[in-house]
Amino acid sequence: MKAKIYIQKRHLILFYLLSMITFFSSNAQSNSTQDILQSFVDSYKTDHMAHSVSFGVKIGEDWWHVQSQRKQASYAVGKKKQYTFHNFGPNEVTLHKGKPGEPTWYFHFANKEVLDNIYNKKWSASTASAKSFGSDIVGLNIRDMNDYSSGIKDDAIAYEVMEHFWKKDPIEITYFTRDASLPTHGADHVGLYTMKDKRIGWFTIGPEQAANTERGLDKGQVPNLFIITKGRGRAELGEQTVELRPGMSVFIAPYIKHVIYNPYNEPLEGILVLFGDNIDYARGKSYMDFLEQQHEFYNTYDKNIKKSTNKK
Repeated sequence: MKAKIYIQKRHLILFYLLSMITFFSSNAQSNSTQDILQSFVDSYKTDHMAHSVSFGVKIGEDWWHVQSQRKQASYAVGKKKQYTFHNFGPNEVTLHKGKPGEPTWYFHFANKEVLDNIYNKKWSASTASAKSFGSDIVGLNIRDMNDYSSGIKDDAIAYEVMEHFWKKDPIEITYFTRDASLPTHGADHVGLYTMKDKRIGWFTIGPEQAANTERGLDKGQVPNLFIITKGRGRAELGEQTVELRPGMSVFIAPYIKHVIYNPYNEPLEGILVLFGDNIDYARGKSYMDFLEQQHEFYNTYDKNIKKSTNKK
């Protein structure tokens, strides 16, 4: 009987200890989430690439939001003070618990593990968000709240915030290795830098693997530039088959077929630059139309700069 009571007491003590561990672990996880987010906020205060923007952060089902106001001050340089330089920061950036007060776009982390991996530099945010198709399930998505519809401008700002807010160091370093990569387009990928008009990544294609073999991936609305740095491979480019090797780059114009194979025994690795976002040209103007409009912007901007210089 005494032995039975002793065992029951021991079980109760063990249950109590496990409950306390679970309780404190749960609180620690909640606190660490806030601490992690606050560390990114504090870093963004001194970021020279910070935007004036408000956006949401959803981790699992928990909501936060960030408000940022960029601070910059201009000053004249040159013998005739004809040039303008800028000082940046400290920016006003604050973290708040709960949903944004007004509908906007937000970063949706599938769970805290994704946030931890970005915080610990296992993945970059753009690596965690890379998709082959819009319907793909990934660890980090940029989404719209109810009653909000993002435009191309919102997309551009969200990409730039993603690149700089979710990297804490003054000098933003991204490491690219197979262990730091995630699959997309049939290859393993590390996002190096993402903007609306330029997306730069590192890719690795293992032996007997291939990229862009699925229907809809072998052609795109935007140009691609592949820079081969390691290994060998073979590419179907339009009507040609090209042997890939280190020390070469391949530019692929819009709507040109590009499928890459690795029939060799070592990984094929390199850098990929995408000049734009396919979805922007799927329902309207071509990439070349965009370039013509960009040239007109440069022309207008140049005229405004000359006017400003002449006033000085």
